[in-house]
Amino acid sequence: MNQPGFRLLWLVSGFALAALLLAGLARERTSRVLSENSLTPPAGTAAKKSLAKARATAKAAKPAEPQTALPKLTEEERRLEQLRARVERKGAIPKQAVIKFKTTQAMQDFLRRLAGRRLSVLGRLDALSALRVSYDELEQLRDALGEDADAFEGLDSNFVVRIPDFLQQEDRPGGAGSASFRGVGFLDAIGATGDRSTWGLGVTVAVVDTGVFDHMTFGENQITHYDLVNDGQPFNGHGTAMASLIAGQDPQAPGVAPGSHILDVRVADSQGLSDTFTLAAGIMQAVDAGASVINISMGSYGDSQALHDAVAYAESRGVAVVAAAGNDHTSNQLAYPAAISSVVSVGGVDAKLQQAYYSNSGAGLDVSAPGVGIKSAYGADMLVVGDGTSQATAIASGVLAFGISSGAAAGDGAPAWLQQNAQQLSQSADRVGAGMVQIPMK
Repeated sequence: MNQPGFRLLWLVSGFALAALLLAGLARERTSRVLSENSLTPPAGTAAKKSLAKARATAKAAKPAEPQTALPKLTEEERRLEQLRARVERKGAIPKQAVIKFKTTQAMQDFLRRLAGRRLSVLGRLDALSALRVSYDELEQLRDALGEDADAFEGLDSNFVVRIPDFLQQEDRPGGAGSASFRGVGFLDAIGATGDRSTWGLGVTVAVVDTGVFDHMTFGENQITHYDLVNDGQPFNGHGTAMASLIAGQDPQAPGVAPGSHILDVRVADSQGLSDTFTLAAGIMQAVDAGASVINISMGSYGDSQALHDAVAYAESRGVAVVAAAGNDHTSNQLAYPAAISSVVSVGGVDAKLQQAYYSNSGAGLDVSAPGVGIKSAYGADMLVVGDGTSQATAIASGVLAFGISSGAAAGDGAPAWLQQNAQQLSQSADRVGAGMVQIPMK
């Protein structure tokens, strides 16, 4: 084959190939246009939206990728996890629970069924139909509760309750008021002047705390003792300090209302530790023993139903519960039971009438009282100077004892009476409540 012929053949073949390609492209374009026109109306906004919807529908229609199925919990496993969420909360005592029954009879039936089970009863409150129990494994509690679920009204953690360390000033960020009341200067600051020997006569103030020693500042037969701990250990001195600020008679450790009677209800051990169930039992013991005022200078950050129920028990009988806001300098949390709305919650102020450097704040704070550089009895024969909402609470309880003995205040009107007579301060209510407690001018 000569060279020109070869070139001609290549050109003809090239033209044929190009024609075939052009024909194919034309068919592809025609097919695409027909396809799009079959899905959409003529061009425009509505057309574009319809096209987008059609494409989304086509995409959604694609089969989903298979997912690995999570293992399903059995009924017993589900109940176990529900129990864990109730009894293993922050601040709870490990391997303990508080069970509330719908009736006392239901509680007694449960106790009879416990024979042979590895579940121990640590305490009972018949008036509340409640038990405090301990267990080795959570499954034991689940199995015991599972036999008659309709008998139970509630299940809760048993939280740690403690006294604050009030003997030394701690370095807390953001603290403000640290001016001392110089021992017994708090009396003048709240208007507790003159002869106070009859203040509090006929009023019983319960100090639910670490126990009260028969310190020299108390008069003969001024204290009645109840010990709910009964561990044979020496008392912590905190309870004695609180009682002396309420009712001390000696000028070296004076109280606001020295004529009042002290009901010592010990609920905390030698380290100042207790729990919400025992504290609830202490409140009810105080009510049943005739207290008009219950002073609680200790607390917890666990919200316990048993504690709510005990406070309601006191309130229903016209008994005022006065409790410390707490010493953790938190700006939005009161300790329990002070955080319960019907409790008189007390914060601390210093001698310059500023919120004390340690005092908790929060909505619901009722009043404040002197709480820096406060002199009190301690232990069997000591005197100390300390800071804390513990002291502030005891001082407020003493003021309330005066109010009740003078006929000015009753248990159910205690918060209002204290607030109405409080000295207004420059700081906001969430920091100092209605102000610093005061004895009304005669």
